[in-house]
This record gives sequence, structure tokens and C-alpha cells, in this order.
Amino acid sequence: MRTIAKENVTFRMDHKLREFLESIAKEERRSFSNQLNVALDEWIRVKDELHPHFVKDINEALKSGKPEPVWKG
Repeated sequence: MRTIAKENVTFRMDHKLREFLESIAKEERRSFSNQLNVALDEWIRVKDELHPHFVKDINEALKSGKPEPVWKG
């Protein structure tokens, strides 16, 4: 079995969000760390599936040197 390289990441999180994620982790019998990985993987999958044009828009805005929020159209 091949091991996947993992890294430690430290960041600040809203207390209510942490409590919510911990309750989901408990329901799904996962560690908090594993639940964060699952949540981030799911967010990336949904973002790529539902909004592929956002990536194009963001890249174009960054190249122009005048990035603006995508939702401004």
C-alpha cells in the first residue's frame, strides 16, 4: 500500500465552525483532522464541478492585474 505524503497545517477557525465540524466528525466516526480533509475535498470537488468558469475568470483577473470578486460579473 502506498502512503500519501501529508503535512501539518495550522490556522485559526471560528469556534462555532469548529464545534459544528467536530459534531459531524463524531457522527461519522472520524477524527477532526480527517473530517477537515473530507470537507475540503468535497468543497474542491463541488467547486470544480459546479463552477469551472470561476477558475477561468479568476485567472483572467489575476493576469489583468486588477482582480475583482467574481460575483461582480
